[in-house]
Amino acid sequence: MRNLYKVIGLLCLIGVINSCEDYLDKPLDTDLSVNEVFKNFENSQGFVEEMYAMIVDYSLAFYANYPYYGEDSVGVETWIFDYSIDEGRYWDWQGGTFNYFSGGFNTNSGIPFDRSSIWPSSWAGIRKANIVIENAEELMLDATQQEKDAILGQAYFFRAFFHHEIMKFWGPMPYIDRVLVDDWRIERPTEWSETALKIDKDFDQAIALLPEHWDDDSWGPGKETSGKNLFRITKGAALALKGKNLLFAASPLMQNSDDTYGYDAELCKQAAEAFAKVIQIPSYQLQEWDTYEDVFYDPNGLYPDSTEYIFGQAGSVGWFGAYLGDSWQLGALNGANGINSPTHNYIHNYFGMKDGLSCDESPLYNPNDPWANRDPRFYKWIVVDGDQLIDNLGAATGEDAVNRYAEFYNGGAHRHPGKSNGTRTGYVAKKWYPKGFNKYDNQSLFSWRIHVRLTDVYLMYAEAAVMAYGVNGKPAGFNLSAVDAINELRERAVPDGSLNVKPVNLSSANVFMEEIRRERAMEMAWENHRWMDVRRWKLGTNLKYKLKTGIRFDRNANGKPTNFVEEVLRTKVFNDKHYWLPIPQNDTELYEGFPQNPGW
Repeated sequence: MRNLYKVIGLLCLIGVINSCEDYLDKPLDTDLSVNEVFKNFENSQGFVEEMYAMIVDYSLAFYANYPYYGEDSVGVETWIFDYSIDEGRYWDWQGGTFNYFSGGFNTNSGIPFDRSSIWPSSWAGIRKANIVIENAEELMLDATQQEKDAILGQAYFFRAFFHHEIMKFWGPMPYIDRVLVDDWRIERPTEWSETALKIDKDFDQAIALLPEHWDDDSWGPGKETSGKNLFRITKGAALALKGKNLLFAASPLMQNSDDTYGYDAELCKQAAEAFAKVIQIPSYQLQEWDTYEDVFYDPNGLYPDSTEYIFGQAGSVGWFGAYLGDSWQLGALNGANGINSPTHNYIHNYFGMKDGLSCDESPLYNPNDPWANRDPRFYKWIVVDGDQLIDNLGAATGEDAVNRYAEFYNGGAHRHPGKSNGTRTGYVAKKWYPKGFNKYDNQSLFSWRIHVRLTDVYLMYAEAAVMAYGVNGKPAGFNLSAVDAINELRERAVPDGSLNVKPVNLSSANVFMEEIRRERAMEMAWENHRWMDVRRWKLGTNLKYKLKTGIRFDRNANGKPTNFVEEVLRTKVFNDKHYWLPIPQNDTELYEGFPQNPGW
């Protein structure tokens, strides 16, 4: 009887700290036989469940509060990977500097830093998926066809997903579609699309096998866990990831294009068709404006109940909330030191005006009153000087009275330096936290990061559709153009259409693409997409995407902000080699055909 884990360590790329050679002659054994594991649905699903735990949780607290590696924010600490990224020291991803790539962490007994990380967990997940695919159909004799479909559908999804996760950061990789024993010397492809197309086929398998809802009465495998199936992989999740994989494959970086608009039109067409199918699934609906916060957090400590949720990782309800306060909300309001501040240049460049134009285009923008007449999303997600910070004003008395309202002006109570727990940039983001989440209001909270939500799908659809069909084109049988998709998002905030895309931004596909990218930067702000977007669009070497600035200002005798001056806080180091992370050196020296990424 075959032993379940008698396989060699998947390209030897399962470990980071240990040498790959450590895995070459050590079969990983278990007391359970493969026949026992796959004899029925319950046992098989137990094996599959472990792959859910291998999905990386991009939540900020687990990764020391700073997992945003683009120009969208600036931190105060210099010892973690956020700062390494800004300095171009990408080799640091292998160290214990709190990043979601390696799993290396400084730990203490109060913080369970044992979560999955992309490099080790994804390779291990690929191997696990291959074990399922190789054995489940043949050995699940005591199972219905639906149960077999559920097991295999999840396995095909995970095999595709984990390959995609690795390639987002390290570039083209070989597609491992079998349990490796002694044939692990597989050449690394030079083209992203070579593997992406194999990923696509696995997503198609998952789409064919999985249901739209595990709680559907006609879907037998979900009955025993009815009402607790939120995180289980569905047809919609597989469709959304299929589209994302194809859009990434079509993007300028993956096409090795020197043109930021150098997309592959055919791949964009296929991506748009996949996204269109997701949008048409009735259970997915754009969250309404008045309840938009339900996408991001729940004040009762539960997973947010959102109509936008498509795919994500389960997060960490038990301890997560305790570490939110020193991230985006002001540390002064929670007794924490140091916060991560949204940058002024990001807010100025992407959070536009109430007429639907950018700050640089709109006649409404006044540099002497820069926060007036802004897009409603500016006020929903960003705290500026003078905003009320807490609900219970009576709880902040004496010396604490300064914490009632934001003091972001020069010398203000919440301005860094002088206050290590104040803002460096003149802004604080509130997207992930309600006003009441502080030591005065004492409101509980659970906040989490979603891998894919419906707004993201609309934005990716618009990006793919405009490159495939033009400004007003659309896939056959689908009545939504790229322009329509962006306008639907904007009409959520302003139903009368006054915020909709203006003709000046519709003169060509490339011009409109810039507006789509601005919309994406605004809607998906601080959701762990920005660094990947800037890289795949081949924009990283442009100074605009390197700068991190703040805005300094005083208050006049009437308490009104005045004397605005933008200052450069940090300029990211980004050269051509920084489009990809370096591969662990040991892995590139095992055999010919698995080269290091250029420049490393």
